[in-house]
Amino acid sequence: MSQPIRTAAALALGALVVAIATLAVRPGPAVGAPSADGEPALHTITVSATGSVTLVPDVARVSVGVTVTKPTVKAARDAAGTSMNAIIASLKALGIDEKDMKTISIDLSPQYNNSPTPKVIGYRMSEQLQVTVRDLDKAGDVVDTATANGATDVNGLWFEVGDPARAMDGARAGAIAQARASAQAMASAAGVSLGAVVSISDSSISYPGPYYGAAMRDTAGTPVQPGTQDVQVAVTVIFEIN
Repeated sequence: MSQPIRTAAALALGALVVAIATLAVRPGPAVGAPSADGEPALHTITVSATGSVTLVPDVARVSVGVTVTKPTVKAARDAAGTSMNAIIASLKALGIDEKDMKTISIDLSPQYNNSPTPKVIGYRMSEQLQVTVRDLDKAGDVVDTATANGATDVNGLWFEVGDPARAMDGARAGAIAQARASAQAMASAAGVSLGAVVSISDSSISYPGPYYGAAMRDTAGTPVQPGTQDVQVAVTVIFEIN
């Protein structure tokens, strides 16, 4: 074989060896890491747990309003407006900030008689106001003050938590702590050691809607009991095991 041919063959063989070596040292997937298709990798423990936080609501919302029927549109509007202005002024005097009062509905509709040929006999005007009460000791007073100053409608009183995100974060922290405790017990029973967290996900969140309460009395002030609300978060946590 001539020298040029031997040299070319040697170079080709060297390139093949380098290629094989390169393939041999390519890194594979880390033990315990998620696989490419999203399924949990081998050597992991998957645990689900629930955390709960019990809260006392700190905000009340009261819906009060005025409904009047008068012979003309103008008379109905004037009567409803006069009553609503008196209600708003009395609530301001009680200490309710103007920004915590908002009109949520206004309705004007004709009223008919019951004869075979219906005829308009008047107009019904309704205006509803939602009041946010940040001092729960005043929630009953809002109802009493509004009705004493012309409110004909009390459409509900409900309670909320002013900062629900903070409550959910607390429930998540409790759920993750419970998940770790459960995973540690499983790992100890299996004779393995618990490693790092591979993934965490919320599987469900239970946050109660507004809680409706309070009933108006004719002989006493309106009683208000906010009660408590439970926030629950369920999480799924995957841990490495060694």
